[in-house]
Amino acid sequence: MFRRKLQLQHQTILFCVVSFFLGVSYHAGLLELEQISKRVLQQDAKNTSLNHVMLNHTYLLNDPTIPLSPHVPRVYLDKRHTPPYKLILSDYGWNHPDITKGLQYPRSLRMRELLQGIVDHSHFDPTIHWSDVVSVKQSLDPNIRYYIFFDVELCFMSNYPRYGTQGDMFYNNADLAGGRTYKTLAKNECFNIKNCHYIPTALETVHKYPNALLVAPECRGWGPSPGYRATVSSKQLALVSSSSHRDQLHLDIDQGLPPPCLNAVQLTPTQIDAVKSCSDDEERPYLVSFVGSYRPNSPRNELFQLNNNHDVLMLPKADFQRNSKWTNMTYHDILVKSKFAAAPRGDNLFSFRFTEVLSAGAIPVVHSDGWVMPLRPELVNWSESCAIIIPEAQMNETERILRAIGDDERCRRQRNCFDLFEKYFATPSGTIRGVIEGLELKFAREAIA
Repeated sequence: MFRRKLQLQHQTILFCVVSFFLGVSYHAGLLELEQISKRVLQQDAKNTSLNHVMLNHTYLLNDPTIPLSPHVPRVYLDKRHTPPYKLILSDYGWNHPDITKGLQYPRSLRMRELLQGIVDHSHFDPTIHWSDVVSVKQSLDPNIRYYIFFDVELCFMSNYPRYGTQGDMFYNNADLAGGRTYKTLAKNECFNIKNCHYIPTALETVHKYPNALLVAPECRGWGPSPGYRATVSSKQLALVSSSSHRDQLHLDIDQGLPPPCLNAVQLTPTQIDAVKSCSDDEERPYLVSFVGSYRPNSPRNELFQLNNNHDVLMLPKADFQRNSKWTNMTYHDILVKSKFAAAPRGDNLFSFRFTEVLSAGAIPVVHSDGWVMPLRPELVNWSESCAIIIPEAQMNETERILRAIGDDERCRRQRNCFDLFEKYFATPSGTIRGVIEGLELKFAREAIA
């Protein structure tokens, strides 16, 4: 801690010196930092140290493996205006004040991505330390809403980014940067969220501030433990869950987490323009497609019965790989030639295919009863704006339902879907932005009501 303070003092002195030579006072330098930083980024390599001092601020994060981007305008640096909200991190786990202890808390690669998206949000404030708030050394401004992101692993995802690997899939998808510890699931105290004592501990402090919300990304394939939200019913806890049923969440505050881009389609600029202008009809001869594994007793198997090998391609993966008709085509090739593409549930309610379909400029057809779809409904009304949601019991009606959708309606949905992908699915930063924008819309609606 002493070394950290020395580093802070050293960099502050450097900043003061730099501000003097730039012709501004220390306080004016802080106020004008965003404008100055833009000029710094345009200067040559000899100003690299200045860029680090003014923009990087890595000493303000306890986790040494997560850098703060120097290219993000930081709202907390502008003392002239009070922002409507800020993002901060708790410091029980990865962000623990003791770096050695912090590295003993395991983390998935998916959570590392999301964490990077959190700290790269323009409203993230690294100067607010949660332990100081708990001990009342720091207080939260009553005029600002605070989103406190939970820093202990709840995002257990075994198939991302390495899908179907041999051996311990969680180890293969663990963040080991900086010598971070890996623990088996049985030794992860928060693998079962109802055993995660850090959440009720954090809520004790959160409840002292009506303008604070604890936000916890949760990625288990079957969602939080049954009955958890009935036990921990606080409306100052927002679970952001990738694979939850409606009965598992408090729908007035929780939301779905966008599935990550496991295998996103990389459209060319020409293809993207065609999607946005709805001029790719001839380039998409297939009404609907799906290529996936046959699963015993799974409702998705009904999709294979709809295949006509013409404009409805519903193919078991084995058939797709064996049939000479598809020898020179990949799954991505099929997607970019499809108007709609199915994203049925598999072992879990969510599907990586949902994001893949969006990335291909196609419209997802969702067969997953009860799945809490990504983001707040105040931000995205999926059934109205983009996706076609069909009950599993009506899976055999999929072709009829899709053929009844007119060209204008399909065009509207296709453009909306790709716009949503670009905004909220393509990057972890976009995902975090969507999570916050949805919550802000929710609170704005309640303020008017």
